[in-house]
Amino acid sequence: MANWTFDPSQYKEKNFEIIPQGDYRARIADVVEKTFNSGNSGYEITLDINGYNSKMWTYLVLDASNPAQTNQRIGEFFDSFGIKGTSMGSGKQWIGNVGAVRIKHEAYKGENRAKVAYVIARNRQENLAPWKGGN
Repeated sequence: MANWTFDPSQYKEKNFEIIPQGDYRARIADVVEKTFNSGNSGYEITLDINGYNSKMWTYLVLDASNPAQTNQRIGEFFDSFGIKGTSMGSGKQWIGNVGAVRIKHEAYKGENRAKVAYVIARNRQENLAPWKGGN
């Protein structure tokens, strides 16, 4: 049995507000290689969003049945986050890179949820607030 005495005075309720729709700088916080329900392999990418303590996720699915579309999505992701080269590796080497994403809201089980709609091209990020760090 775990040996711990809970101290309720150290508990603070957290209210995670939904990130408003719009364009945001984002930093890659983690990358996990995985196999998706479709059977395709790829990457689950955890993002820190500038100005928010919430995490968002985006996915790079490697679809061998559609190499042109897959390479387009990889190219858009690499461009947005300033990733050079063509080696995919584990994706861990991308951690810390800063790019930008469009956040949209979608209904899920009767609630609106924020979701990454797409990554934003590097040449369209100049008007976004600079990355503040932290998170």
